[in-house]
Formats: sequence, C-alpha cells, structure tokens
Amino acid sequence: MPSEYRGFTKLYKVPVKKLTTPVNILPTASADKALRGVRAEVSALWDTGATITCIKPELRDRFKLRMAETGSSMPIAGIGGIIKAGFTIVSIFLAHNFKIEYCPVYVLDFPGNADMIIGMDIITMGDFVVCNAKGETSFSFAIPSFPDRIDLADKADAANRKNTV
Repeated sequence: MPSEYRGFTKLYKVPVKKLTTPVNILPTASADKALRGVRAEVSALWDTGATITCIKPELRDRFKLRMAETGSSMPIAGIGGIIKAGFTIVSIFLAHNFKIEYCPVYVLDFPGNADMIIGMDIITMGDFVVCNAKGETSFSFAIPSFPDRIDLADKADAANRKNTV
C-alpha cells in the first residue's frame, strides 16, 4: 500500500529571494517534561544549499533541549568556515497535518532572522518545486515523492511546439 501523501504550498504575493515558512516544533527531547507536549511556532528558512537541518542555540535553550550523547560532534562547513555542532531531536510540523517525527537538528548559530534552517536532509524526503508566475513566488513540498517527475524542460518544449503551430 502506498504511503499517505502530505504536502503544502506557500504563496508570496511578490517575488522573494528567501523561502521562509512558519513551522511548529515539538521539543521531544526537552529536559522539561512540561515542554515536551507543547508545540511552538518558529520561522524556518528552506535552504537547498544546506545539507542538514539546524536550529539556533536560542531555540535549544528556550525548549531546554537535551543534546544527543554520541561522544562527538559533527564538523559542519559553512560560509564562516568549519565548526563542530551537536544535535538534538525534535518533531517538526511543516503544516497543520504534516509532521516530520523525531528529526535530528543540529544546533549552531547562523545569520539571519530565521530560527531554523530546513536543509536537504528533509527536502530530499519528497518533491520540492519553486515557481515565479505572475510576479509572485510560490513553493510546494510533498512527501513522499511522486512517481512522475516534474520536468520543466519538457513543459517548455511543449509550450514552444504549441506556439509554432
């Protein structure tokens, strides 16, 4: 039996250079039992240049998240060089009924206003598409991936053939 599909679309009424959405975090690894069942909304930046999903140290502190005890931290290369970061576990609600359960998130400071970065570890779980039609940017994300690929080159060729007839 195929998996149940989950997805959402975010529409911006203007062209944008950053894809951000509100998401809810459920701090499953909180040291404070009272916080474990309480979702909190944070701002997420969708970043195809990031290989992993990250949160800022302020979120770790706010949710009293326990760090995973793996004996070592992971070296992470970014614009500022290579740093070592540990991880913790949260559940992330990307939309109302669209949850990524027990997701490892690395804790590191990064520039910008977003509280978290959604990286390719989550984006590659499904299909991700960005559109810029009619002066508006939108993006859609769905899990699991659909069996048919979205091929914009084929769509462009079909539109060109239609225009030459």
